[in-house]
Amino acid sequence: MTNARALDARRFGDKSLETVIRTDHRYGGDVFFEGPRGWPYWKLLEYPKPIQNPNLWPDSQSTYFLSRFALPAGDTLTLRGAFPRARYFKFALYKAEQGTFVSTGEDIAGWDISPDPGSTNPFVVGNYRLGDPRDDTVTIVAEDAPAKKEDREANTLYAGSGGGDLQFVTRIYLSDAGSDGAGWAPWASAVRRRGLPDIELTLADGSQLTGDEAIAAIGKPIAGNTAQPFTAAQWDALINAKDNDPTLDPATAPARKDPKWEKYWNIQYSILGSFKTAEKRARIPYAGPIDGGGDPDTNYLFIQLSRKFGPVFVTRGKLPTFPDTYAGAAGRGLEIMPKAQMQYFSIVSCEAAPSGQIVDGLADMQIPIDENGNYIIVYSRAEDRPKNATAENGVAWIEWSQRGEGLDTPANRTDFGMLMIRIMAPSSDWAESPANITKPGEEEAVMGAYYPRGKYSTKEAFEALGSKP
Repeated sequence: MTNARALDARRFGDKSLETVIRTDHRYGGDVFFEGPRGWPYWKLLEYPKPIQNPNLWPDSQSTYFLSRFALPAGDTLTLRGAFPRARYFKFALYKAEQGTFVSTGEDIAGWDISPDPGSTNPFVVGNYRLGDPRDDTVTIVAEDAPAKKEDREANTLYAGSGGGDLQFVTRIYLSDAGSDGAGWAPWASAVRRRGLPDIELTLADGSQLTGDEAIAAIGKPIAGNTAQPFTAAQWDALINAKDNDPTLDPATAPARKDPKWEKYWNIQYSILGSFKTAEKRARIPYAGPIDGGGDPDTNYLFIQLSRKFGPVFVTRGKLPTFPDTYAGAAGRGLEIMPKAQMQYFSIVSCEAAPSGQIVDGLADMQIPIDENGNYIIVYSRAEDRPKNATAENGVAWIEWSQRGEGLDTPANRTDFGMLMIRIMAPSSDWAESPANITKPGEEEAVMGAYYPRGKYSTKEAFEALGSKP
């Protein structure tokens, strides 16, 4: 089916249609690293493949590659590749569990990967980001992880010895200006560098397989798109459940008149629990590995809203410091990786879980801040956008879906809205980091000025604040 919503980039730093097509052409035929997957590919390609649908509230700047395989005990999978030119890069392992893939806790971020001899790791603070060579080698072993961190092998992920299906995710966020969407080759290069790692499988008996033979031995091609956590019927039943919080109205649930940003824990606590009373929700387990394919090093904040309480929602907060890697002085990427409070920040506007789609997204460098690092983000439909909600006035604007929940059913509620903030890889010495939130309800106390505070408004009320709202 053709994608009637295919549009071009509209903000500095967004992936253009040309970048998306070029990236898809270069890497889209790989049968082990399936992709490229992400919102720009699903939105902009005329004929996107099912695997390219980022089915649950993706970021607007991400490029993913998904691999599914089963690694028998004693086998080793070796990946020989290169560091991309990008803000964030990570490999992570997930296991099949209860109809979804749950983090195994085994992941390795770009800055933790030792480069091959003679190469440089561009993700390490203080290193030069733009040079070559930039090669790396990572292994996945079908063994249980050592009990002590110091006993782990470098550049190694442990898949466990118990077998079972695994999902391996390659994450790349915000490739540099002048690079393709994956950051492995120049955007305008005629050279079709593969970019994706070469794979080598060493069997328990010592024999080795490469390329297609290795894929045939362990690969499990992904059939179609990843399933949503709820069907439209299940979502409707949840909205109208008899044991919901009696203060909620099915017309707006789970949105509340005085909404507060929360840390996202898991689907059960954060989504199902948001319909319940505080007492019932407190009985739902919130701790444990993140589900739905989320990044274990990313802290998510979210808020569910309804236009029935106000057509404009305004969030204010302080933006943590970040490495602004996209352009640099020469317009092809920042030269030296700086120290920062976090690696990446973004906000996306979402439809309901059965849709899983986002409508709009802003990366940190696209959000205006004042001299103290404070931001104002206005969330509304285009027709409700205040005239002073512009970058010139120091205000970011993010679009509210015209489709609301985004369901193709008569029960679709067009007033539904949701926002999600990603704070990726926060520094361990940032005291107000959301990683320091250990249980629900601690968000404001831990994050202080960095906690996003929001309230409903109207176009007229915000415009009345003038040019410096």
